[in-house]
Amino acid sequence: MEPTPKHTSIGRVIGLSAGLALIVGVLTLAFAWPSAGMGPNEVPIAVIGPDDAADQVQTQLDDAQPDAFDVTAAADADAAATLIKEREVYAAFQIAPDGVTVYTATAASPTVARLVTGIADQIAAQMGEATGTPVDVTVEDLVALPADDPNGAGLAASGLPLAAGGIVMAVLIGSAVRGSGRQIAAAILAPLAIGAGVAAILLYVLESLEGDFLPVAGALALATGATGWFILGLRKLLGTVGIAVGAVTVMLVGNPLSGMTGAPELLPAPWGAFGQFLTPGAGATLLRSTAYFDGHGAETAVLVLAAWLVAGIVFFTIGAVRAKVKAVGAEESEVGSAAA
Repeated sequence: MEPTPKHTSIGRVIGLSAGLALIVGVLTLAFAWPSAGMGPNEVPIAVIGPDDAADQVQTQLDDAQPDAFDVTAAADADAAATLIKEREVYAAFQIAPDGVTVYTATAASPTVARLVTGIADQIAAQMGEATGTPVDVTVEDLVALPADDPNGAGLAASGLPLAAGGIVMAVLIGSAVRGSGRQIAAAILAPLAIGAGVAAILLYVLESLEGDFLPVAGALALATGATGWFILGLRKLLGTVGIAVGAVTVMLVGNPLSGMTGAPELLPAPWGAFGQFLTPGAGATLLRSTAYFDGHGAETAVLVLAAWLVAGIVFFTIGAVRAKVKAVGAEESEVGSAAA
C-alpha cells in the first residue's frame, strides 16, 4: 500500500502566495512606474530668434511647468533645422506676429513632437486673444517616421525583444555550447545574425525604420552583443546567479528606463538619464540615431554599449581562466592520489 502523500503546510502556501505577490508587484512597479510618472524633464528645444526671445520663452515655460524644458536660441530656421537633425534639440519654435511655426522630428520622439505642437497651439491662442486676430500654427516635420508606421510603434516594440534576445543568447550559448572557444565563436556570430535578421524585419517587412541596412544591422548587433556578452560573462563568472543578476539589470531596470517608447527626457528625473547608461537605453538611442539621423547623437550610446561589451568579455575571461585553473588543480590532485 502506497503511503499517503503529505500535505504542503499552510505556512508554505502562505509564503508562496506572498512571494508571488512580491514578484508580480516588483514587475508591475518596474514597468508601470516610468509610464505613470512620464512628463517632460529638461527636454531640449530651440526658439528661433535672439537670446532674449529664448529667455522669454524659457521663463514662460518654467512658470507653467518648472524644469520641463531647456530652451536654446537658434539664429534662423536653418540653424534650428541643423540642431534638430543633429539631435541637439527635439523641436524648434519660430514666433512671428502673423503665426507660429514649429519644427519637429517625429523620428526622434512622436510623443515630444505632439507635446511641442500642443505648446505651439497654446502660444498661438494666447497671441490671438491679445491681438483679437486668429494666429495660425504651421508644423514642419523635418525628420518624419515612415508612412507605414507614423507613430513609431514598430521601433518602440523592438526594445523588449532585443533586450530579451541578448538574455536568451547568453543562456543558450552558456548551456548548449561546450568549450570556451566555441562559446566565444557563438557569442560573436549570434549578435551579427540577430542584427541582420531584426534589421531586415524592421526595414523590409514592417517598414518601421528607414536608413541603410548595414548601419542599422550593425547598431542592432552591437546592442544585442553588449547585453549578451554581459550576461554570458556573468554566467561564466558566477554561474546561475550571474544570469539572474544580468536579467534583472537588463529587463527590470534597463528596459523600462530605455526611453524607447517616448524619450529619456520624458521619464522621471534622473532615471531617464540613468537609463541611457544601460544597454537597452543606449541601444534604443543608437538604433534611432542610426536609422534616422545619420548617426548624430549616437556617440555616447556607442561608448556605453562598448563598455558593457568589454565588461562582459572581462567577466568571461576571468571565469574561463578560473575554471581552467580549477580543472588543472583537480587533475594534478587525481594524479597525486593515484601515485600515492
